[in-house]
Amino acid sequence: MRAGVTLGDGSKAAPSRATRAQALADLGARLRRAGVPSPEADAEWLLLHALGIGRAAYRSEPRAPLREEEEATLEAFAVRREGREPLQHILGEVPFHDAILTVEPGVFIPRPETEVLVEAVLAALGDSRSRSARGGRSPKSGTLLDWGTGTGAIAIALLKSLPGWTAVAADRSVPALDLALRNAARNGVADRFRARTADFATPRTPPIEGAPFDLVVSNPPYVPRGQLPGLMPEVRDHDPPEALDGGEDGLDAHRHLARGLRSWLAVGGLLALEIGAGQADDVLGLYGPLIQDARVLPDRAGMPRIVIGTMRGEGA
Repeated sequence: MRAGVTLGDGSKAAPSRATRAQALADLGARLRRAGVPSPEADAEWLLLHALGIGRAAYRSEPRAPLREEEEATLEAFAVRREGREPLQHILGEVPFHDAILTVEPGVFIPRPETEVLVEAVLAALGDSRSRSARGGRSPKSGTLLDWGTGTGAIAIALLKSLPGWTAVAADRSVPALDLALRNAARNGVADRFRARTADFATPRTPPIEGAPFDLVVSNPPYVPRGQLPGLMPEVRDHDPPEALDGGEDGLDAHRHLARGLRSWLAVGGLLALEIGAGQADDVLGLYGPLIQDARVLPDRAGMPRIVIGTMRGEGA
């Protein structure tokens, strides 16, 4: 809020209020000083959210003054983001592929790099569609298992693009599964989405209903334990540790998944996994005896991020 101007009679005029453009510039500078990544982009998201408007409305009236309640809301958002609370928690939602997902503290926040996994799966199934036209198996309908579903992001995004498919979303966190079910309803896929309580450490106990699946996907915990303290505060202090901690070398969850893979992926079915930096060779070694046509795909920054392949037959 700006100071009032003293008038000739000694009274003060009402303080002038910052315009939208001024508020945006000021907030961007504050976030930059706080060490927030992408301060200008975050400032824009927070301003639009505080005002309840879209970019077009802002651009049409950048000089419109903020109302008192808008200033108060924006200031509260600014303080939270300066403290490195994730932008997604402040906004309460995040876009992911073609979905809009509610996010809440205690459940892993889906990141843009995981959208590459969704795109890789859809591309692989697109190749399968081409093959099916020449007499192969049709992928117009199918079943998928999403291990460690969190918000439900991967399964929900895939269901929105694959209207004939159904999904089982597995996680050991009850709050995560509750949120995933709400996100499935929000995105219109609840009738094809089932949540299941299960754990990476005991992936075959009890058996997953519906197995074997045509597709298994996962963004498992893969951060080596010793690297957790060095993560950005937004991740280290706000994502649940069990969604990050991959054990001493970051591969514990992948070992569990590899041990259970034959229980719930059909022969010829597709496996798609997110991996961490420098893990491609080790992950390929774990799954190599189980999958064929294995390949590693980069994320949008060019880093190896996705391992994808198809399930071998017994003895293959």
